[in-house]
Amino acid sequence: MTSLIKRKRRKKNPRIFNSLLIVFLLCVINFSCSEGKKEVKDFGQVVPKSSRKESTNTINDIKVDTVKLNFYKKIKYLSIDSVNEVSTSLLPDRFNPINKIKETLYFQKDSLLFCEWKYKDTNNLKQALYNLMDCFENPCKPIKMFESANISKSNFSILCSEKSLILIKSSTEIKTKEWLTFLEVEKGYKSFNIIISQLKNGKTKWFSSKNTNLIPSVKK
Repeated sequence: MTSLIKRKRRKKNPRIFNSLLIVFLLCVINFSCSEGKKEVKDFGQVVPKSSRKESTNTINDIKVDTVKLNFYKKIKYLSIDSVNEVSTSLLPDRFNPINKIKETLYFQKDSLLFCEWKYKDTNNLKQALYNLMDCFENPCKPIKMFESANISKSNFSILCSEKSLILIKSSTEIKTKEWLTFLEVEKGYKSFNIIISQLKNGKTKWFSSKNTNLIPSVKK
């Protein structure tokens, strides 16, 4: 009787083994499918987003809406096709601006950096301006008052009003008078006490402005 029971058990073992094997294989297949779906779902998060590689601007930025694009399209000579908000912290950010705008304007195969900082008083403004002048490039290269020197490999303009500081920088030409018109009409700037302008192959020039008129500045 005992031997019969043992034989019956031996006959059942292959069936149990086969059932367990089938269950195991089904679990493996199900797990593999789940992992496949997860990988496809997350793939867009790890693949780098397309970028404007032709741009000379290396500052980190994130895309903003078309309202900004339409606003900057009023600068006719640039033919801007997209606008990105700059996320990188810049030196004038350290001096407690009450409002700031940092944006990259893209056009054709180039870009332009436009930054505007507004401060609560002239002391904060002066601190921001003088620190920017002390360390304008990376590595630091100082801009000395009323000095004529080549500071940057890019074109740039620094415009300073009573409580605002504006920086415009690009490898393409910066048409200062057109910017003065834009800043007056669209942002209400009537004059700037200091304007520092340089062509990438030229030297710094110093101005002030009234409306859209540039007035050369000289050391007193």
